[in-house]
This record gives sequence, structure tokens and C-alpha cells, in this order.
Amino acid sequence: MSTEAAAAMHKARVTVLRQSKNDMGQREIFLALDGKDLAILRHEEGVTTEVSPGAHRLRAHNTLFWKTLEFDVKPGEHARFHVANGAGWGTYSLMGWIGCEKRCVN
Repeated sequence: MSTEAAAAMHKARVTVLRQSKNDMGQREIFLALDGKDLAILRHEEGVTTEVSPGAHRLRAHNTLFWKTLEFDVKPGEHARFHVANGAGWGTYSLMGWIGCEKRCVN
């Protein structure tokens, strides 16, 4: 076994995907892992990083809503998470108002 393969067995990986068909495709999702910026995901993007085994904290936000998840990974494990910007209860009424405003201005 190569040195690289042996080192990889003592690490873990974390992947965050933003590839849901229900994602509105609006706003970026900002990710931080263990208090450090990880990525800014746009629709259809993802990111993978190596981490040390043990406890971790993943934080995701779109500047309006924030979610934090604490999780553990073991050596050689690959944790996968899915994020999305979905339509909330006020989304369609707001879109209707913006649409009306655009029609009225034109």
C-alpha cells in the first residue's frame, strides 16, 4: 500500500451537493465547516473536502436562513449532504407582487 493510500485511510471526506430538482436556483448557499469558509454553492454545484475523523460542524446559509448540523465521521468514511433553496410560504405571493410591479411600470 502506498503512503498516499495509507494516509487517505486515516482521513474522512465530506461532500455537500446543491443539485435538487426542487431548488429554485436563486441565491447562493454559503458553507462553513468547523468555523472556516468552505464554499459558495450556486445551483447544480457541489464541493468535497478531506477532514480529520471526529466531530464536525457544517453551517449553511443563503443570507436569509441559517442551518447548522453537527456530525461525526470515522476514518475512511464519506459523509454526504444535500442543500437547496426551496420555495417557502411567502415566495409565490412575493413573486406575484414583483411581477405586478414590473407590469405596472412598463
